[in-house]
Amino acid sequence: MTRRTTLATLPLLCLLFSPAVASQPAGLAAKLITDLGDCDQIGLPPPQNSHTFQWYEAFDVRTLEPSDTVTVTMALIPFQTGLTLLTFDDKFGQNFGALEFSDELVGGLHYDRYRWNDVTVELHPATQDFTLTVNGVRAGPFPFATLCQDAGGCFSMQSFHVFGFSNGDGSVAWVDSVSVSRDSAAGQEIFDALTFDACEARPYVTGGAILITTPPQRRLQR
Repeated sequence: MTRRTTLATLPLLCLLFSPAVASQPAGLAAKLITDLGDCDQIGLPPPQNSHTFQWYEAFDVRTLEPSDTVTVTMALIPFQTGLTLLTFDDKFGQNFGALEFSDELVGGLHYDRYRWNDVTVELHPATQDFTLTVNGVRAGPFPFATLCQDAGGCFSMQSFHVFGFSNGDGSVAWVDSVSVSRDSAAGQEIFDALTFDACEARPYVTGGAILITTPPQRRLQR
Protein backbone atom coordinates (compact mmCIF):
# COMPACT_ATOMS: atom_id res chain seq x y z
CA MET A 1 0.00 0.00 0.00
CA THR A 2 1.29 3.46 -0.85
CA ARG A 3 1.69 5.73 2.17
CA ARG A 4 0.36 9.27 1.81
CA THR A 5 3.08 11.10 3.72
CA THR A 6 6.72 10.63 4.67
CA LEU A 7 7.92 11.99 8.02
CA ALA A 8 11.37 13.47 8.48
CA THR A 9 13.83 11.73 10.81
CA LEU A 10 14.52 13.75 13.94
CA PRO A 11 17.58 13.68 16.26
CA LEU A 12 18.16 10.74 18.59
CA LEU A 13 16.12 12.26 21.38
CA CYS A 14 12.61 11.97 22.72
CA LEU A 15 11.53 15.48 21.79
CA LEU A 16 9.53 17.60 24.20
CA PHE A 17 6.69 18.48 21.84
CA SER A 18 3.78 16.36 20.63
CA PRO A 19 4.64 13.81 17.90
CA ALA A 20 3.37 14.25 14.35
CA VAL A 21 0.12 12.62 13.33
CA ALA A 22 0.71 9.35 11.47
CA SER A 23 -0.26 8.99 7.84
CA GLN A 24 -3.57 7.27 7.08
CA PRO A 25 -3.16 4.16 4.89
CA ALA A 26 -5.37 3.91 1.81
CA GLY A 27 -6.66 0.66 0.29
CA LEU A 28 -6.50 -2.64 2.15
CA ALA A 29 -4.59 -3.60 5.30
CA ALA A 30 -3.95 -6.60 7.55
CA LYS A 31 -6.34 -7.02 10.48
CA LEU A 32 -4.74 -9.21 13.18
CA ILE A 33 -7.27 -11.12 15.30
CA THR A 34 -6.37 -13.24 18.33
CA ASP A 35 -7.79 -16.51 19.56
CA LEU A 36 -6.71 -18.69 22.50
CA GLY A 37 -3.70 -20.01 20.55
CA ASP A 38 -1.06 -22.56 21.50
CA CYS A 39 1.74 -21.01 23.54
CA ASP A 40 3.98 -24.08 23.19
CA GLN A 41 4.38 -23.50 19.43
CA ILE A 42 6.07 -20.15 19.96
CA GLY A 43 8.88 -21.07 22.34
CA LEU A 44 8.52 -17.97 24.52
CA PRO A 45 7.27 -17.91 28.13
CA PRO A 46 4.06 -15.81 27.99
CA PRO A 47 2.22 -14.93 31.19
CA GLN A 48 0.01 -17.63 32.64
CA ASN A 49 -3.42 -17.99 30.98
CA SER A 50 -2.49 -15.50 28.27
CA HIS A 51 -3.88 -15.38 24.76
CA THR A 52 -0.92 -15.59 22.39
CA PHE A 53 -0.79 -14.46 18.77
CA GLN A 54 2.15 -15.05 16.40
CA TRP A 55 2.76 -13.79 12.86
CA TYR A 56 5.97 -15.17 11.35
CA GLU A 57 7.26 -13.39 8.22
CA ALA A 58 10.32 -15.02 6.59
CA PHE A 59 12.47 -14.11 3.59
CA ASP A 60 15.79 -15.33 2.15
CA VAL A 61 18.67 -15.26 4.64
CA ARG A 62 20.80 -12.12 4.19
CA THR A 63 24.35 -11.79 5.45
CA LEU A 64 24.89 -8.26 6.74
CA GLU A 65 28.10 -6.28 6.38
CA PRO A 66 29.16 -3.87 9.15
CA SER A 67 28.60 -0.94 6.77
CA ASP A 68 25.00 -1.96 6.03
CA THR A 69 21.88 -0.32 7.44
CA VAL A 70 18.67 -2.37 7.51
CA THR A 71 15.45 -0.33 7.68
CA VAL A 72 12.09 -1.76 8.74
CA THR A 73 9.01 0.42 8.27
CA MET A 74 5.32 -0.22 8.85
CA ALA A 75 2.02 1.41 9.71
CA LEU A 76 0.75 -0.11 12.96
CA ILE A 77 -2.14 -0.05 15.39
CA PRO A 78 -0.95 -2.38 18.19
CA PHE A 79 -3.33 -4.50 20.25
CA GLN A 80 -5.16 -2.14 22.61
CA THR A 81 -4.50 -4.30 25.70
CA GLY A 82 -1.68 -6.60 26.74
CA LEU A 83 1.62 -6.63 24.88
CA THR A 84 2.43 -6.34 21.18
CA LEU A 85 5.98 -7.57 20.49
CA LEU A 86 7.94 -6.99 17.26
CA THR A 87 11.15 -9.04 16.91
CA PHE A 88 13.92 -9.44 14.29
CA ASP A 89 15.57 -12.81 13.71
CA ASP A 90 19.00 -13.94 12.48
CA LYS A 91 19.74 -16.92 10.18
CA PHE A 92 19.43 -19.29 13.14
CA GLY A 93 15.95 -18.01 13.99
CA GLN A 94 17.24 -16.26 17.10
CA ASN A 95 15.72 -12.94 18.13
CA PHE A 96 18.48 -10.32 18.09
CA GLY A 97 16.26 -7.23 18.52
CA ALA A 98 12.83 -6.61 20.01
CA LEU A 99 10.30 -3.83 20.57
CA GLU A 100 7.50 -4.03 23.16
CA PHE A 101 4.34 -1.97 22.59
CA SER A 102 2.38 -1.70 25.84
CA ASP A 103 0.29 0.99 27.57
CA GLU A 104 1.05 3.43 24.71
CA LEU A 105 4.83 3.26 25.23
CA VAL A 106 7.56 1.62 23.13
CA GLY A 107 11.27 2.29 23.66
CA GLY A 108 10.36 5.29 25.79
CA LEU A 109 8.25 6.80 22.97
CA HIS A 110 4.51 7.35 22.98
CA TYR A 111 2.19 5.77 20.42
CA ASP A 112 -1.59 5.91 19.98
CA ARG A 113 -3.29 2.57 20.58
CA TYR A 114 -6.45 3.78 18.83
CA ARG A 115 -4.93 5.26 15.64
CA TRP A 116 -2.34 4.45 12.99
CA ASN A 117 1.31 4.90 13.98
CA ASP A 118 4.27 5.26 11.61
CA VAL A 119 7.05 2.97 12.88
CA THR A 120 10.63 2.90 11.53
CA VAL A 121 13.47 0.77 12.88
CA GLU A 122 17.06 1.16 11.67
CA LEU A 123 19.36 -1.79 12.40
CA HIS A 124 23.13 -1.11 12.49
CA PRO A 125 25.38 -4.20 12.30
CA ALA A 126 28.55 -2.09 12.75
CA THR A 127 27.54 -0.87 16.20
CA GLN A 128 25.23 -3.85 16.99
CA ASP A 129 22.28 -1.64 17.84
CA PHE A 130 19.10 -0.13 16.42
CA THR A 131 17.14 3.11 16.57
CA LEU A 132 13.37 3.58 16.66
CA THR A 133 11.18 6.32 15.18
CA VAL A 134 7.46 6.53 16.03
CA ASN A 135 5.33 9.23 14.39
CA GLY A 136 8.40 11.34 13.64
CA VAL A 137 10.02 11.10 17.09
CA ARG A 138 13.26 9.13 17.34
CA ALA A 139 14.91 7.25 20.22
CA GLY A 140 17.90 5.00 20.77
CA PRO A 141 20.25 3.47 19.99
CA PHE A 142 19.25 0.24 21.72
CA PRO A 143 21.73 -2.67 21.82
CA PHE A 144 21.16 -5.97 20.04
CA ALA A 145 20.35 -8.94 22.28
CA THR A 146 22.98 -10.39 24.61
CA LEU A 147 23.30 -13.46 22.38
CA CYS A 148 24.93 -11.20 19.76
CA GLN A 149 27.60 -10.11 22.23
CA ASP A 150 28.27 -13.74 23.17
CA ALA A 151 28.61 -14.70 19.48
CA GLY A 152 30.88 -11.80 18.55
CA GLY A 153 28.05 -9.95 16.82
CA CYS A 154 24.88 -10.68 14.80
CA PHE A 155 25.41 -10.26 11.04
CA SER A 156 22.43 -11.93 9.39
CA MET A 157 18.65 -11.55 9.09
CA GLN A 158 15.94 -13.83 7.77
CA SER A 159 12.60 -12.90 9.35
CA PHE A 160 10.54 -10.85 11.75
CA HIS A 161 7.75 -11.78 14.16
CA VAL A 162 4.70 -9.95 15.48
CA PHE A 163 3.48 -11.40 18.77
CA GLY A 164 0.48 -10.57 20.93
CA PHE A 165 0.53 -11.56 24.61
CA SER A 166 -2.37 -11.31 27.09
CA ASN A 167 -4.54 -9.43 24.59
CA GLY A 168 -7.74 -11.38 25.16
CA ASP A 169 -9.74 -13.56 22.80
CA GLY A 170 -10.86 -11.62 19.72
CA SER A 171 -8.48 -8.67 20.23
CA VAL A 172 -7.54 -6.73 17.10
CA ALA A 173 -4.41 -5.01 15.79
CA TRP A 174 -3.70 -3.54 12.34
CA VAL A 175 -0.59 -3.58 10.13
CA ASP A 176 0.07 -2.09 6.70
CA SER A 177 2.83 -0.82 4.38
CA VAL A 178 5.54 -3.19 5.63
CA SER A 179 9.03 -2.81 4.14
CA VAL A 180 12.38 -4.40 5.06
CA SER A 181 15.34 -3.05 3.08
CA ARG A 182 19.12 -2.79 3.19
CA ASP A 183 21.22 0.24 2.24
CA SER A 184 24.82 -0.62 1.38
CA ALA A 185 27.67 0.49 -0.86
CA ALA A 186 25.98 -1.46 -3.68
CA GLY A 187 22.71 0.49 -3.28
CA GLN A 188 19.34 -0.48 -1.81
CA GLU A 189 17.96 -4.02 -1.67
CA ILE A 190 14.40 -4.87 -0.67
CA PHE A 191 14.24 -7.93 1.59
CA ASP A 192 10.47 -7.94 1.98
CA ALA A 193 7.49 -5.68 1.18
CA LEU A 194 3.81 -6.15 2.04
CA THR A 195 1.08 -3.76 0.94
CA PHE A 196 -1.85 -6.23 1.28
CA ASP A 197 -3.42 -4.70 -1.85
CA ALA A 198 -2.37 -7.40 -4.34
CA CYS A 199 -2.82 -11.18 -4.31
CA GLU A 200 0.05 -11.91 -1.93
CA ALA A 201 0.72 -15.05 0.05
CA ARG A 202 -1.09 -15.06 3.38
CA PRO A 203 1.25 -14.53 6.36
CA TYR A 204 1.92 -17.55 8.59
CA VAL A 205 -0.14 -17.11 11.77
CA THR A 206 -0.81 -19.14 14.91
CA GLY A 207 -3.02 -18.16 17.84
CA GLY A 208 -5.38 -16.21 15.61
CA ALA A 209 -5.83 -15.05 12.03
CA ILE A 210 -5.08 -12.24 9.60
CA LEU A 211 -7.94 -10.76 7.59
CA ILE A 212 -7.12 -8.59 4.57
CA THR A 213 -9.75 -5.85 4.62
CA THR A 214 -10.45 -2.11 4.56
CA PRO A 215 -8.60 -0.39 7.45
CA PRO A 216 -10.25 1.92 9.95
CA GLN A 217 -10.36 5.54 8.83
CA ARG A 218 -11.25 7.01 12.21
CA ARG A 219 -10.06 6.61 15.80
CA LEU A 220 -10.93 3.16 17.11
CA GLN A 221 -13.45 2.62 19.88
CA ARG A 222 -12.08 2.50 23.42
